[in-house]
Amino acid sequence: MSAPMRAGRQRVAIGLGAAVVAVVASACFPPPPPPPPPPGPCGTSGASSQSASAGGNSAPLPPDAAAQKARDDAERSNVRTRENKIPLVTVEQAPNGRPEFNKTPVDNADEASQVARQQAQSGRVVAVEVASPVHADLVGPDPFRSQQWALDQVSYEQAWATGNTKGANVKVGVVDTGSTPTHPDLQGQVLDGHSFLNNGAESSSAIDDNGHGTHVSGIIAAVNNNATGVTGAAPDAKVLPVKVLDAKGQGFNSDVASGITWAVDNGAGVVNLSLGGPTNDEATCLAVHYAQQNDRVVVAAGGNTGQNGNAPSYPAALSQSSDGAEPIAVAATTNANPPGHPSYGTIGNYLDIAAPGGLPSGSSCGSSDPAASVESTWNDGGYCSIAGTSMATPYVSAAAALLRAAFPNCAASDVRARLLNTATDLGTPETFGSGEVDPNTAIAACP
Repeated sequence: MSAPMRAGRQRVAIGLGAAVVAVVASACFPPPPPPPPPPGPCGTSGASSQSASAGGNSAPLPPDAAAQKARDDAERSNVRTRENKIPLVTVEQAPNGRPEFNKTPVDNADEASQVARQQAQSGRVVAVEVASPVHADLVGPDPFRSQQWALDQVSYEQAWATGNTKGANVKVGVVDTGSTPTHPDLQGQVLDGHSFLNNGAESSSAIDDNGHGTHVSGIIAAVNNNATGVTGAAPDAKVLPVKVLDAKGQGFNSDVASGITWAVDNGAGVVNLSLGGPTNDEATCLAVHYAQQNDRVVVAAGGNTGQNGNAPSYPAALSQSSDGAEPIAVAATTNANPPGHPSYGTIGNYLDIAAPGGLPSGSSCGSSDPAASVESTWNDGGYCSIAGTSMATPYVSAAAALLRAAFPNCAASDVRARLLNTATDLGTPETFGSGEVDPNTAIAACP
């Protein structure tokens, strides 16, 4: 069936075929080997970077040490909020590993020191730092495209049949700019969310005023076979929107950390982070640890700095750090045959896997090459085509959701291992990780 699209184009919605192969969901992968020793606290050396262990709690900072750290960081940092404040963050950790993030805008280093000292009197503060900027990992302005080549290149429809599921009963936490639940292709797909913006005041409204989060949501869970627009790669999964980026697609890593933790506490089996920044911060590291401790799959954009210094992007670059925090770091591929590496894509040994991210083209929606970028839902109720590791990341999150739906008893570490071990080899690991995601093989290879 076809449906009218913006700019007069037509789209074909791809439905699931009639053949369905039943799969036993009581078992998934062979028992994993014994876990290695627990890693050290975030920011310090510890166990092997690729352990399945989520790590333990960090030691609390004495008040004097917390005060000095806050002073030093505030004096060095040039980061400021819109109100020209220094975004000081202190992190407390509960006995169960759950991090609590205290975000206090301060005027100067003296005030930062005083605030950190006072908060550390509790004996629970394990980290003190100044928040760093993060941004959505897309490339260029908002060009369209007219076909979903990614669903031809990667075996999502086949995986629906093989696993007898399209992601049902799995929540995917989209930590981003929010989402648009009223979009015709997302109606019934977007759950009540949460915002960590609004000038520091938390809110239950996670409405997208940028478009990026809605685009990511559609890649994962747009309704399929409804004669409207596009189809999601895991169309029976539900999106749990968490707003941490503003209308410009910008925000702070401390809010990302809060967003990860909220998504975990509210039942997300997969957490999608189509964003990144240059700083390895303890708050986000602790939040990723918390997700791992609670058996959640965390997927993060590998970064778009390939033409701008090739700096690693965090939190994706935590994937091969020494502290044991291991999001699945995603590189982007193009629609070439075989799939290629887009020049914007960051190259690094922390990359784990690749997925369709496309190439930027055109200067605005409706003027792009219809075969280059990734088309998905937009917050104005229409569709837009953009490119970047932001787009590749939800394709991996969708694959993780399909695995979690087909094999609900499988641990997050098993899901990660299965996706990486069954990926299609494309060459250099520093460019593509273990290769392009192959959800059908990942499900079919499950014993």
